[in-house]
Amino acid sequence: MSSCKSHVYVSAFLLCMLIPISQQVLNEHNQKLEWIVGKWRSEFSGKIFWPTVPTMTFGEELVINEAPIAKSANVQFLNFSARAWSHSTKDHFHDEWGFLTVDPVGNATLMTTGNNGFTTYETGTVSPNKLVLTLKDIGRISFSRDLPVEDLRRTFIRHDDRYMEQVIEMRTATHPKVGYLEHTRVVYTKLK
Repeated sequence: MSSCKSHVYVSAFLLCMLIPISQQVLNEHNQKLEWIVGKWRSEFSGKIFWPTVPTMTFGEELVINEAPIAKSANVQFLNFSARAWSHSTKDHFHDEWGFLTVDPVGNATLMTTGNNGFTTYETGTVSPNKLVLTLKDIGRISFSRDLPVEDLRRTFIRHDDRYMEQVIEMRTATHPKVGYLEHTRVVYTKLK
């Protein structure tokens, strides 16, 4: 009898793993982000701009999908991962991992950590096909060689069912004195 029960659990688990994320149920708050869920990729449309570095082209894969609910918090998060590479050399640029959610009032939160020494906490607003996040806090390893980031704004815009754009604007200790400068812009194609 216990063997049958374990088969039922395994079968249910495997079935859940096979259901496309678009068919899995997001809670009422995270349904506002349904348009961003999936696997997005750009082979070469990413551009890096910054006064102290040469303009470069990069590729990036962005995956946003449902994360298991931690019973201790009882909050549904979406997993967030991004991997970027040089378009010309295929050298790895950085990885970013984190969690994204929307609270009952409609405010979005993205928490990330990257292999570039940064951890960010960003909050913002969700509207149909658009998510705008601003930096609330940042952590960094003490021996990072990058200029300290003082502010950041990240915007996702879904143009249609196949294309989405991400723009990151920021301010460091030296550029600009006020406001933001565009740092990266990438247009993704949806894979799943």
